[in-house]
Amino acid sequence: MEQFAVVGKPIPKRDAYYKATGQAFYIQDVTLPGMLYGKILWSQYPHARIVNIDTSKAKRLPGVKAVLTGYDVPEFRFGFLKDNMPLKKNKVVTLRDEVAAVAAIDPDIAEEAISLIKVDYEPLPTVFDPIEAMQEGAPLIHEEKGTNVLPLPWKLKVGDVEEAKKRSAYIVSDRFKTTWVTHCCMGTSGCVAYFDPQGNLVIYANTQIPYLAQRDFQEFLSVLGLGDKRVRIIQPYIGGGFGSKLDTYAYEYIAILLAWVTKRPVKILFTREEEFKYTSPRQPTIIEITQGCDKEGRLTFREVHMILDNGGRTSWGATTPSVMMMPISSLYKVPNVLYTATCVYTNNTYCQAMRGYGNPQATWAIECSMDELAEEAGIDPMEFRLINANQPGEITPQNFKVSSCALRECIEEVGRLLEWKEKRGKQRDKARGVGMASLIHVGGGARVYRSDGCGTIIKIDDFGKVQVFTGAT
Repeated sequence: MEQFAVVGKPIPKRDAYYKATGQAFYIQDVTLPGMLYGKILWSQYPHARIVNIDTSKAKRLPGVKAVLTGYDVPEFRFGFLKDNMPLKKNKVVTLRDEVAAVAAIDPDIAEEAISLIKVDYEPLPTVFDPIEAMQEGAPLIHEEKGTNVLPLPWKLKVGDVEEAKKRSAYIVSDRFKTTWVTHCCMGTSGCVAYFDPQGNLVIYANTQIPYLAQRDFQEFLSVLGLGDKRVRIIQPYIGGGFGSKLDTYAYEYIAILLAWVTKRPVKILFTREEEFKYTSPRQPTIIEITQGCDKEGRLTFREVHMILDNGGRTSWGATTPSVMMMPISSLYKVPNVLYTATCVYTNNTYCQAMRGYGNPQATWAIECSMDELAEEAGIDPMEFRLINANQPGEITPQNFKVSSCALRECIEEVGRLLEWKEKRGKQRDKARGVGMASLIHVGGGARVYRSDGCGTIIKIDDFGKVQVFTGAT
C-alpha cells in the first residue's frame, strides 16, 4: 500500500470541519429574499373519496399568497410505477396523501391557513394487511389496476427444489415478520424552490439523487408548459439520508407549484412530527423460508417466499426484493433455489429504501433458519456456516462469479476472538449469550431505476477544465 496516496490511508472526512464548527449549510439554513413558507394538508382518512374542498377561508386570511388543490394544477404522475401525484384529487389512499397546500409570508400564517381548509370525504373500506389485500373481494387501492398486487414479479428459480427436498436429510421451515422502521434522520425533510429571472427552476433539495431528481423535475416542468426551461439542483448538507431521500416526493413538486404560482421562493420544511407521520419508512415483510441439508450439513436447497406491504403508493421500497436475492442465493453455497417476492398495495404508508435496502429483513430470516437447521442436523452453528461458506471462484445461483471472498476466514477469526469452541455449551452460573450471523451486500448499488449508482464520468476539455458526473452523494 505504500505506493498509494489514498487507498489504505486514513483520509480526513472533507466536510467534518464544517459540520463540527457549525458552518455546514443545511436546508434549514436556506433563506432567500421574499421567501414564502409552504404547508401541506394531509388526508384525514386512509381511504376515501374527496367530495369537496373549500379553500375560501384560507384564501382570505391576510398573509396567504397561494392555496392549491389537485383540481387547480395540471395532472402529473410520478414515482416508480407512476401511481403518485403531488396533490391528490378524487380519492386518497393513505393518511399521508397530500390534499391541499398553502404558501404564506410566515410559517404560523401558513399553518393557520391549512386549518381553515374544509374537506368533505366519503370514507371507503380499508385494508391494512397485505395478505388480506390479495384476497378476492378486498378493497382495491387503485381501481383502474384491477388488483392490489404490483406488476413486479420478483422471482429466482435455479435447479429443482422439489427434488432436492426428497434428497435432504434435514429440513426446517419458519415464518418471519418485520415491521416499519423510520430512518430517524437528524435533519427533517425539506426544500426551497424558485424560478430565476430567465424562468429556470432552482431548487435546494434534500436529496440523495440530484441527477435523477433533476430529470424528474424536468419532466414536471414540461407538464407545466415549461419544457424549454432548465432545472438546477442545489444539494445542501443533508442531516442524514439512509435511503430516505432516494426518490422525489410530493412536497418537492408542491413547493415548485407554489413557487410557480406566486413567482416567489417557497420553502417547505417538515416538523419532527410530520417527519414521522408523512415520510417513507422501511418496508414490512412476511418471509416464509424452507431449507434443507444432507447428513454432512451441506445445504441442498432453499425456498423463500416473501410478501411486502407496499402501502398506497410506490417508491423505491418496492425494488428491495432485487437486493434480497443476494443474501438468499449468494452468501452460502445453495445448489437449488426458489425465491419469489410479491409487493402488495394496502392503505398503509408507502415505503422507501433504508440502510441495507431489504438485506436486513432477508438476512434475519436466513440466519435464524441457518441456526435452526444446524440444530436439527446436530452441527455447531459456526461449523455449519463454514461447511456452506462460498469461496472465490464459485458461481452463485444468480450467475455471479465470486471473485473475492473471505467469509471462511472471517467466521474463523470471529470464532477465535469469541473463544467459541472453548466456551460454547459450557454450564456456568453466569454466562453471556453469543450468536453468529453472516451478511453479504451489493457494492455500489444495483441498476434498478435507469441509473448506475456507482458510475462516474470524468471529462477534461482542451483548457484543462475537469467535469465530474457521478451517481454518488
